Amino acid sequence: MNVATSLPALSRPPVGSVVQAVAVLRFLGSRQDGAGVTAIARALGIGPSSCFNVLRTLVAEDMVAFDPVTKSYTLGLGTIDLARRALRRDAVVQAAEGPMAALADAHDAAIGLWRLAPRDRLVLAALAESEAATRIHMVVGQRQPAAAGATGRAMLATRRLDDGAIAAAFADLRWQNAPSLADYRAEIRATEARGFAVDVDQINRGIATVAAAIPDESGVARFVLSASMFAGRDAAALDLIGARVHETAQALGRAISRAA
Repeated sequence: MNVATSLPALSRPPVGSVVQAVAVLRFLGSRQDGAGVTAIARALGIGPSSCFNVLRTLVAEDMVAFDPVTKSYTLGLGTIDLARRALRRDAVVQAAEGPMAALADAHDAAIGLWRLAPRDRLVLAALAESEAATRIHMVVGQRQPAAAGATGRAMLATRRLDDGAIAAAFADLRWQNAPSLADYRAEIRATEARGFAVDVDQINRGIATVAAAIPDESGVARFVLSASMFAGRDAAALDLIGARVHETAQALGRAISRAA
């Protein structure tokens, strides 16, 4: 069945409360911290009373969490459950499960599959962990800017940006230990050549990450594969893991293209 012809035509305006609820969820998802009802209403141009009613309903449905101490709202656990259910059906996630588990076991690392989302964000779509007693904590559904860290460098490298566009992307980023713009630009250029990016102690102190983009049949990258581990491994070890991650990303891209 053709999906486009099976859906009813939008002959009536969208339901305002639903549009507001989606706007609230997206706003909270874009923030690293919570926000109060007044700040949310002002940012979205919604009346405070309407905004409060939307938030109250979303809290009741576990889509939003409310902190009675700070009087602030954040995304609720219900959004993670929905994301996991949707991601389970994704062909890319299914194809990546086996290779990700193999990488995690071989290199004692947390292997992440990141999907490019609206507003130029990367969302963690799947995670494979090693059996180590001490592990890096990552949560499926977490988001970060599409230009941040090793995953961001890998994504930007596929776009072949000029120096001005790289500088614009860099200006919007927050780091725990920020590189210089020159180093950031040089790392993206290196990633264009070798196929994988490296971040050590920059986006998160004490963490080293290598990442490679997964191209589709047209060469466009919507996914990035990453390997994160505690910092301390030397450059040669990171290059070896980076090469493996790049090889796996390329193989996934070919497999997905054949299945499309």
